[in-house]
Amino acid sequence: MKISDKDYGGRLFALAVLALSAVYISLIWNNNVWMDEAFSASLVNTGFSDVIKRSMEDTLPPLYNIYLWLMTTAFGYSVPVMKVTSVIPMILTLAVAAVVVRRRSGARCALLFMLLLTFMPLMLYFGIEIRMYSLGFFFATASGIYAYEAAKEPSRKNLMLFCIFCALSGYTHHFALVTSGFAFLYLLVYCLIYKRMKIKDWFFCVLGTLILYLPCFVVTIRQFMRVSGYFSMPEIDMHTFIQYALYPYTVGITAASVVCLLLAVAAVLLFVKDAAAKRKIDEDGLFMIFCFGTYYGVLVFGTLVCKVMSANIFVDRYLFFSTGLLWLAVANVLSKDRRVYYAALTAALITGICTYYVQFKAEYGNSAREEMEFFRANIGEGDVYFNIGGHEELQNCIPFYTYLDSATPDISFVSPLEDAIETSRARGTTLWISVLDGYSPSAQDMDILEKYGLSMEKAAEFDFDRYRCEFYKVR
Repeated sequence: MKISDKDYGGRLFALAVLALSAVYISLIWNNNVWMDEAFSASLVNTGFSDVIKRSMEDTLPPLYNIYLWLMTTAFGYSVPVMKVTSVIPMILTLAVAAVVVRRRSGARCALLFMLLLTFMPLMLYFGIEIRMYSLGFFFATASGIYAYEAAKEPSRKNLMLFCIFCALSGYTHHFALVTSGFAFLYLLVYCLIYKRMKIKDWFFCVLGTLILYLPCFVVTIRQFMRVSGYFSMPEIDMHTFIQYALYPYTVGITAASVVCLLLAVAAVLLFVKDAAAKRKIDEDGLFMIFCFGTYYGVLVFGTLVCKVMSANIFVDRYLFFSTGLLWLAVANVLSKDRRVYYAALTAALITGICTYYVQFKAEYGNSAREEMEFFRANIGEGDVYFNIGGHEELQNCIPFYTYLDSATPDISFVSPLEDAIETSRARGTTLWISVLDGYSPSAQDMDILEKYGLSMEKAAEFDFDRYRCEFYKVR
């Protein structure tokens, strides 16, 4: 079968979705988790009513926790199941690219976009992380794509899908909703300039999304009332702002990062050149400005919000939701010229080798298997755990690994140290203490142990995911 430039064929795109999905799935077969992943995984290790209750006590919307609970209930409580839960939204995004983007913007744009969705920085990282980022990414990206669909063809189906994706982005993460908010701004500008979509349709979308989002909005208000006591994000100074601006292009390998940045710069320059030649911004050009500009719009919005709030609620990973639209703009512009297109495909594949290598090393280079074997052999029923220097990192991760293994009794984290000692004595069980790499017990900690006639005996050294620590048995 001869494949034309206009349409590479549905079968080829189906194979592309499968192949790129396999790239994501190849990275999930491990037990490594970091603090936030352990928090999410532990939160859903209970009944549905407790999941809802604990979600209400968090500062983020509840949809992801419900989704993760359903997946672990149906397929088992394991790290691969939880990671594939995050992969599924990335696969859905690839499918939307293969069907909707391909139909509207052409096969070349769709295929390049799919490669960028898989191989650009952050995609493989957040695409398998046991957090809500990939789910919010799908809803935010789909809301942007369907904003364009609604603009070009304001049918009831397109308007409703746009509203649903926008509302669901709000049920997933506040900054996924912010990303979708820029889609409303795009549609408003589109209505005022091109008038293909009527302003009443825009108001319908606003009203529909507000109605769908209202239950979550009530929860969000209650959560934000206690936000100042929860967040401790870094202050956004000029240096941090520049880092965030370059965040979508940062691979971890300098040469690959430069290639990613050059792809974006080339897209901007070609877009400006084309607009200058036409002496106008057409409908497609307006959408490209929205797609590329949304990332930096969210960055500016998050920075300004932090300046007016008493707590810094914004961090670089919250920008991930808008990166899909950024790369859609790049794919659209770079796919117009055949030579540029093939150069971009090559650059995406070369970058993909680097991003895959970095993520593969992160996932498989430091296994938690030895730690889990130690816990299985040494942790007893009712044992108590306290950490020094680990803050929430080890506080979440160490108990999670005992929850994960059904053959290991659950260990209880208790703080402060005196309460941990009293609890272990009351239960007649062992107290374990971890000391995060770079820290050591304080004089106060040692005085408390001495007061109870106790000492720390080193039992093991742990090295998993991004953490290293020493593990002690208290006698």
